[in-house]
Amino acid sequence: MAALKINRKDFILALTSNAEDWDEAWFLDKETGELWLNNDGVDEVPDDLEDNPRYLPIEAMASRDAFQIMEDFVDELGDSPEAEALQAALNGRKPFRGFKDALLDYPELRGSWFAFEETRLNRLAQEWCDEQGLAVAWI
Repeated sequence: MAALKINRKDFILALTSNAEDWDEAWFLDKETGELWLNNDGVDEVPDDLEDNPRYLPIEAMASRDAFQIMEDFVDELGDSPEAEALQAALNGRKPFRGFKDALLDYPELRGSWFAFEETRLNRLAQEWCDEQGLAVAWI
């Protein structure tokens, strides 16, 4: 069986979307690797998108998983002022926004954060496909 070609960037977008907040759902076509967004504003989706086993629903990553990625990044910083500031942001009100705002104070860490997050999200995407029994060639 040939590996299914899936656009990794688009798949991660589906995996990290807040679909429930927007009354939408993402699906993966197991035959073509195409991703489908099903919501009220999209006209062109397969008629049997939600009923055909060819299309796998992509459940968005839980916010606790995204939070864990941020915590793991902070843990890697060890005992440092940067780690303390980022941890304080995670412990505060609106931790996701606070974390991103706190990173603005440490521009040298921003690149490291984005690389760390990308690596983790790539791993989660691969794990999802493995759980579905899909051999994937990311494009």
